[in-house]
Amino acid sequence: MQLKEKITLLINKFYSEKKDSYMSSLKQKHFNFFHKKGFPSFINNEEWKNIDIDSIINQDYNLFSENVKIGNIEHKKIKKLTFLKKEKSLILIFIDGKYYPHFSYTKHVKNINLSNLLSLKDNEIQNYYGKLSYQYDAFYTLNTLLLKDGAYVYIPDNLILESPIEILHISTGMDSKTMLNNRNLIIVGEHSYVKIIEHYKSLKKHLAFINSVSEVYTMNHSMIDYYKVQDNLDETYVIDNTFFKQKKNSKCTVYTFSFKGNFIKNNLKLYSNGEKTYSYLYGISLLSGKQFVDHHTLINHLCSNAYSFQLYKNILCEKSRGIFNGKIIINEFIKKINAFQKNHNILLSDEAHINANPQLEIYSESVKCSHGCTIGNIQEPELFYLQSRGIPKKKAKMLLLFSFLEEILIPIRVFELKKLIYNKMKKRLDKHL
Repeated sequence: MQLKEKITLLINKFYSEKKDSYMSSLKQKHFNFFHKKGFPSFINNEEWKNIDIDSIINQDYNLFSENVKIGNIEHKKIKKLTFLKKEKSLILIFIDGKYYPHFSYTKHVKNINLSNLLSLKDNEIQNYYGKLSYQYDAFYTLNTLLLKDGAYVYIPDNLILESPIEILHISTGMDSKTMLNNRNLIIVGEHSYVKIIEHYKSLKKHLAFINSVSEVYTMNHSMIDYYKVQDNLDETYVIDNTFFKQKKNSKCTVYTFSFKGNFIKNNLKLYSNGEKTYSYLYGISLLSGKQFVDHHTLINHLCSNAYSFQLYKNILCEKSRGIFNGKIIINEFIKKINAFQKNHNILLSDEAHINANPQLEIYSESVKCSHGCTIGNIQEPELFYLQSRGIPKKKAKMLLLFSFLEEILIPIRVFELKKLIYNKMKKRLDKHL
């Protein structure tokens, strides 16, 4: 049975259930939306232009896998899948969408709340959960309807957290086709700082659809560095909807590393809802074969005196394909905004393809904005110069490509992650140069 038909059956089942909680009332709204709108059409929807959505939704996914014997998965095996290896690392682990506290590392944490959404009461989340999507989307709706559980990170006021927090989603592959609806709710209190790493692992190869939603709130004078790593997703479809709401004097930095995935669509939206906010979006995509990545970004400046910067770089090999669709909105009467957007691409094959569509919507004066896009290959004069100094051609290409990506790699603040990113990129480039 295909995904469309399964959702229809769930809608009918939902209307017969009792609805007496915040979560249930929110699901009611989303069921009504999906019942009316359904899935988007790539023909008349700008968001899905150049994308074949049918390849994603015309699959017989298992939506509620309950047959996994988690006890058979060794603790040491799970530990090997994490980035952070220190004994007191902060790690939340989800397996096939469900939270497993005995695999996670949160017991030594004081003052902060690291847990799962289903353990919370309505009054703890109803002011935040499901509040940041100002325009419903079919896949955001499905995530809300089909959610098994999700990560909850609450950082109180006046706390500088030195150790990063890792959120690891594991797919067991016990079902040949599975849909996982991952969710994150992150709240950073005033004058606090946190680093978050989110990534996915599969225990064995299988067809999977990861439908992820993250909602992040940064309060006054707070800071967050959010790292998303998308790798080893050969037979996986990924649709990631991430929303940020920034209060005054807050700083958000988001890194998206897309290294290997059958289909990856990242929708990243930041709402600058206070003066003197700083928003930084960085992305690196390194794809080969027939892999695909689509980065849709939005920074909506709702208050004056703010700064935003977007920089996305793609290296595409063989028949891989990329899309960059970035948008900056500066609303009426908003002043003193500095907003910049760049997208640079290197195509290492005549069959690789990129669509770039940088956009500015400015309804005010007294702002400084710019956007730019470049598409090309390795520059022959630069390559010749390095070879003339005795550097082999393959190594020279590697040096030039790392130089191309350097300005995104340098600011990474987690040493273990920076080292891992370098090694992954070196391995990938070594294979395709």
